[in-house]
Amino acid sequence: MENKDILINANLHLETAKKLIEALEKGLDTSVYYDNDTRHLAEKLKQNIYAFSAAKSFTQMMYYRDMMIGDDGNTLSKGSFIKKIANTGEVFNKRYLEVEYENAYYSSIMADQWDRYAPDDLLEYTTVGDRHVRPAHAALDKHTAPKNDPFWIRNYPPNGWNCRCSVVPGDENFKNKLTDRDAGNVLKQEIKNTPFDNNVGLSKLIFKDNHPYFVNSKGKESNLSWEQYGMRDIDRIRTNQLPEYIATTMEDYLKWWEKQKKINGDDIAIKDVLGNNIILESHQDKKGRNTDYFKEHIIRKEEDKRHEYATEVANVLKNPDEVWMNPKDNNTKVYLKYYENGTIKLIVNGDNKGETMFLIEKGDKSELNKLGEARKGILLHR
Repeated sequence: MENKDILINANLHLETAKKLIEALEKGLDTSVYYDNDTRHLAEKLKQNIYAFSAAKSFTQMMYYRDMMIGDDGNTLSKGSFIKKIANTGEVFNKRYLEVEYENAYYSSIMADQWDRYAPDDLLEYTTVGDRHVRPAHAALDKHTAPKNDPFWIRNYPPNGWNCRCSVVPGDENFKNKLTDRDAGNVLKQEIKNTPFDNNVGLSKLIFKDNHPYFVNSKGKESNLSWEQYGMRDIDRIRTNQLPEYIATTMEDYLKWWEKQKKINGDDIAIKDVLGNNIILESHQDKKGRNTDYFKEHIIRKEEDKRHEYATEVANVLKNPDEVWMNPKDNNTKVYLKYYENGTIKLIVNGDNKGETMFLIEKGDKSELNKLGEARKGILLHR
């Protein structure tokens, strides 16, 4: 707590995100069925989880700093501070996290269900029917409306912390107890200005930006630097022996591409350290400029000699030293791998398609600035 530049505990942030992503993957049941649509949904929900985790860790750090000040306005001694915050870790990282885990789990289930219904399918609101069901939720039990009805914009479950409500296919001969207007007003006051004024299927957000953690962080969580995460600078990173890549020729690069397993024509898919399938596209059988695609982009950059390290792309994706997400640039991801020769930076867009990679050369006069720009945003891995 002595370094005021540190605004987020990187380990705590990543552990929180890991736990919530486990809930998401459990909800989507990735071991059984994980088609392209589900992968796209999972990526959107993961982006939200990482942002939420960063905002939560930021809020927790600010809370601890406030707790360092005693009632007399003076800084507490170390012993008094530790005594004062003794139970807060239990609250943030166990009690709250358990509820957040359940919300991520049920929200991922409901988001996946939403995507599987057709726009004009009838949906029926359903509760579990036990004594724990909230009265307002019980009032909506069996209420039926088409998926494209405005009712579902704010009434699609979950509708509160620990909500277990769901939807099932509706009966075309349904008879609702409530009018459309009355049904739409049942939860209106209960969820107004809360994170549950939300349809996770539409928004692809488990945690909305009006969640207290996001309100407290005021967007700062989306653009924090490596210093604010308390991470090492490049000089300290280089105190350890780093690997070297072997420069390859253009011919080596093209042969390497040819040998890779293809998923769609000439495209390549590589599973990254986060479990995402990253697509490296070829222009083959596609429209547009050939340099808009990863394979040809590297070829076009022959003057920059990007082919000399392009075959390292799998290593950079599978074994990066850091991965950052930039919400200010459509959630692009930056993968960084430190080598003796310099730092390879790989950019992947929000749809998990590789865009470009280049070398930040060791000793370059603008190396620190380039690394500073790369090591910023929301940390996804280190």
